[in-house]
Amino acid sequence: MDQGMVADCVAPGLCPPSIYDHMAQTSVVKGFNHSISTAVPAISLYMTAGRAPFTGSLTAHEGAAPPFMADVARLYASKLKDALVSAASGWLFGKSRNRDTDHSKMKPKIEPATLLPYRWSLPDKPRVGLSISMASGRRLAAITDDLGRVTLLDVQKGIAVRMWKGYRDADCGWVEVEGEWGGRKRWVTFLLIYAPRRGLLEVWMPQQGPRVAAFNVPKHSRLLYTPHTLLGANSVRGVRCKVLPVIFVAPDGTMSEVTIPFHLALGGKTSKRARDLHLLKTLKSHIKGGNEAEVLKVMSEIKTMAARKQAVATLVLSQRLTVSLLQGVLDLFLPIYSVEEEVEAREDIYTLDHESRLFGQQLVRLRQLVGLYQVLSQLHGARESSPNPEDDVLVFELSKILVLTPDETTELTTSCGCNEHSKAWNTKKVTFSAKEMMLSVGSFIRCWDVTVGVLARDRGTLALPIDLKEDIQVEKKIRLGELLYGWKWHRESIRKFHQAVEASGANPESLLHLALEHWAQGSIPDTVAILHFGMVLHTLSSIAESKILCEVSEQSAWWTAVRDKLVASEQPYHAYLAALLCRGVHATLESKAHRNKDSENISTGSSEQGDEEEDGAQVTGKMMSLNDWEGLSMEMVEWNLVLWQLGCLLPLSRLSSRLPSNGPEKQLKLEVSVKSLLDKGKGYVAELVANWFIASGIPLSSIKNILTRHDEQQMKKQQMDMEVDEVVEKVPGVSDDVTSCEDETEDELGSHTEIFDLLEKVGDKFPHSVAGDSVLTNMAWELAAAWHKNPDEVAKLPQAVAHIAEIKNSHIRHGVSVMIWETWVSRIIQSALGMVEKVGRLPKDRLCRRDLGLGEHCLSQMFKAASGLLEQVLEKVLSKKCVGASCKEERNGECSRGRPLKEFLLGTGANVVCEVEKPLVLSPDRFWSGQEGSPSLVELTIMQKMTCYDLVYHHHQLLSVLLFIAHHNLKNMKPLSCFDGKGRSVFFKPLSTSWTFEGQADPSVSKARTSLMCKVITTTVNAQPDNTGSSKGIAPSVRQALDLSRGWNMVVDPLYRQYICELYSSGFDKQAEEIIPLVSDRALLGSQLVLLCGQRLHHHLATSTRAAHHQALTSPAITEWLRSLESESLRCPGVSLNQSLELLNHALHLLAEGTQEYRMATALHQTFSAFIQDEEEDIPT
Repeated sequence: MDQGMVADCVAPGLCPPSIYDHMAQTSVVKGFNHSISTAVPAISLYMTAGRAPFTGSLTAHEGAAPPFMADVARLYASKLKDALVSAASGWLFGKSRNRDTDHSKMKPKIEPATLLPYRWSLPDKPRVGLSISMASGRRLAAITDDLGRVTLLDVQKGIAVRMWKGYRDADCGWVEVEGEWGGRKRWVTFLLIYAPRRGLLEVWMPQQGPRVAAFNVPKHSRLLYTPHTLLGANSVRGVRCKVLPVIFVAPDGTMSEVTIPFHLALGGKTSKRARDLHLLKTLKSHIKGGNEAEVLKVMSEIKTMAARKQAVATLVLSQRLTVSLLQGVLDLFLPIYSVEEEVEAREDIYTLDHESRLFGQQLVRLRQLVGLYQVLSQLHGARESSPNPEDDVLVFELSKILVLTPDETTELTTSCGCNEHSKAWNTKKVTFSAKEMMLSVGSFIRCWDVTVGVLARDRGTLALPIDLKEDIQVEKKIRLGELLYGWKWHRESIRKFHQAVEASGANPESLLHLALEHWAQGSIPDTVAILHFGMVLHTLSSIAESKILCEVSEQSAWWTAVRDKLVASEQPYHAYLAALLCRGVHATLESKAHRNKDSENISTGSSEQGDEEEDGAQVTGKMMSLNDWEGLSMEMVEWNLVLWQLGCLLPLSRLSSRLPSNGPEKQLKLEVSVKSLLDKGKGYVAELVANWFIASGIPLSSIKNILTRHDEQQMKKQQMDMEVDEVVEKVPGVSDDVTSCEDETEDELGSHTEIFDLLEKVGDKFPHSVAGDSVLTNMAWELAAAWHKNPDEVAKLPQAVAHIAEIKNSHIRHGVSVMIWETWVSRIIQSALGMVEKVGRLPKDRLCRRDLGLGEHCLSQMFKAASGLLEQVLEKVLSKKCVGASCKEERNGECSRGRPLKEFLLGTGANVVCEVEKPLVLSPDRFWSGQEGSPSLVELTIMQKMTCYDLVYHHHQLLSVLLFIAHHNLKNMKPLSCFDGKGRSVFFKPLSTSWTFEGQADPSVSKARTSLMCKVITTTVNAQPDNTGSSKGIAPSVRQALDLSRGWNMVVDPLYRQYICELYSSGFDKQAEEIIPLVSDRALLGSQLVLLCGQRLHHHLATSTRAAHHQALTSPAITEWLRSLESESLRCPGVSLNQSLELLNHALHLLAEGTQEYRMATALHQTFSAFIQDEEEDIPT
């Protein structure tokens, strides 16, 4: 079908393929029996406007359908035939393939035009289309005609969607607007129609929407619409090029841009809401600019309640909110949403819905908070002089609040350190400048929950209740507390504060808890601060008097929450003062309620502050003290209990804040509370004191003196309290010893006298927790725990063992040693043993740090400390058994038969257990009476099972082997080779496991043990410095090796002989002479000494300047014998001839006469004597 006339055309472009439309159209055109390809080709649309038809859509197929195989074969056959014919003709007729052609004479090939069929059309004979304006989305198009109509077409479907009439010679255009709706970006398209004959420019929602705007414009103007993008811009990738889609050109040449807000797309019933949303965006920009007049103007233009509510929320969240601005908004909205009772009573007057009522109550709460903020700002801005803290009038006022006598009040403030401004007591955690501390009105309001989802009941003239938010940040809560309670105290200030809080509707319970937190943040207060806080407590409690008072046998929920907060406070001084004030306030209110009940003159909650103060004066007019009253109500009983508990914490808090100046720079946090003490059990105080001593850096000797003196003082107090003077007199020397001990420790305490005094005060409250053994036990445990957390700090483990050694009670010492061993030490020792056993020497530093967490150089110290730990388990049982066997030399570790204590006990063959003293019974401190909790560390030590001595000493032997390997850096030495299979199987089992030693060891085990002992002796002597002066007896390492050999039932005589020979070989003749009497096989030792003399003679003849002369003095037999000797094995061969002669004298005393060794020694003696005589004769006189 051909169109009669085409007035305008547009190209929407490629049409998205639709397989359904393709198959439907093909089946209609080609019939039922025709084959249809399922491949849908891409189609390009072209729209026309004109006559016959009025408008239509033409389609152009892009590409072609895939061909069949027969068509492909025919095409290739034709091409092949043409190629063969061309080649044959050139070969037969000699035509040159390289013949030049004149390209200028060649005509370009022009593809013939293709007729485009109409896909659809709107045939309307009397209508002639004039122009087409297509939207940027290419889905809608507006067509104008000669009948004054504007038709809206759906481009893809070819349907007329909408028609407007009355627009002759109209110009159309499209504007696309970006906006945000529902949290996502949206695009909306508006249709612009310009009617030049009417001089009207209209904006329409194209499909179903209304006309959103209309403008009177000059006639004979032009509306220019540019649907295309910039030249060269790529529109395929969806890049939006910024061009002016619509320009309105007036007859005078003025060009105007048409801008449409996004919210106009929301027409109909939501038009007001859309307009308000647009105003909200404008409001935010004005708030940022700080123009209050514009903000109020925009607020007044908002119509819907939801938008007003959102606007108020935006204003409250703004950082630029001021009191005047918020007050203006409240004056604007409160008359609209505040409904009076008289109006509500009339049915003919329109009432507000539920949401509007909630919004109205939100505005009322904001007004109440603004009033409170203004009063607080005035209180902070008031310049009133602070009263003198020591004024008697203030003390009297404070005594009335505390319900104490003035003398008791003065004593209280003095004992708590009030009126003393010391930096040591300053516990404020966060500090702000004066400007930062003052909260803005927005920050103040955001701390309160003003948007409540439930309508508050009618409270008459009372204010609506407001609660604090629970998720306020800590710093902000501190600043809020400073705003509410940081103003200077004055009687007039208290009255204003009372009225403002009552009128604000703020929850007094929330304010009270905030006041307690603010109170705990400050330093130790003076009398003025205590009085200020007491008046605040009285004000808040009087506002909520109905919630506080209860029956005598009941507890008030108000005060129960306060007590829970006080017992959880980590500032005992602040909590103690607050508890005293709360108890006094409760007593005042309770007395007032009883008096009003008796007189049947119940006062209302709106009584003035002056009347309350007068009532308080009447209550305390006789100046009675609560300390003289007996608690007859449950509340007073609970308050007295809390006060006693907090009073017990005061000396402990004072001790924790007095770290010595020589302590570590990073002070330990030792803040405590009643709740933590009750929750963590009976041993928590001892743990705190132990941590304090560790952090103080005081040496162990001083700590021991302090604790010993403290135990003696506590024992003396107990004796005086129990009136056992008669018993003391029967015990001779007790009082004299105590007195003499006091005189001695006075000088020993020295600069630690203050610490002793503080510890003594703590001991008055917790006598069992700060006993010497309890503190030392906890110190040892904490040091061992610190070493376990960081094994590289190995010095803490020997410190723990040293603290254990100072514990007096053997049960506690034994128990804590076993606990430390089985909890921490045995595991790392087991790991270290596996590494040493694997490599046969000390592992490298890298492996030690990877598997053990400590360096190679720390292993020796760790093994030594672990060995000392096991010795603490063995010490008392050793001394007990040794005393039973009449041991004479306990200090030197040997009994009457010359055997060490360990060997003596092992010789009995019994499985010895640790039974030294009577079982210890511990009683808890009074603070934990009636409390069930975890046992203390001392109680756990006593509950440890009895240990098997043989098994403990077996582990001690293993540690001795490891210590030898680590200390002497022995190579090719595996520690487990020194133990048999049975002994290996019991390593690192619980020390209470029953096990006994075997009498005889395997030959391989004995050989390994002997090899180890010999290596220890050799390395010990080799490590001994050459300049050793006087003799020091047996070296410590050799003594330990000998003790271990005796424990293994080895013969120690060969070890003595080797030690003597090593000493002589190294030139330590004096030290070796002292050990000769300990040898049993004297003949064998003598023969070894003769050999050493021969080696010395051999070296002398090889190095002496008179070697030839001395060789002549030597007999042939000795010369022949010396040739078989080597002097290189001597460490110090160059000794004097006199020392060698002295060595021969000892050998002659050891050898039997008539033996060959004796004759050789005699010959050597004569030779050395001749050498000495020759050298003396050679010396010039």
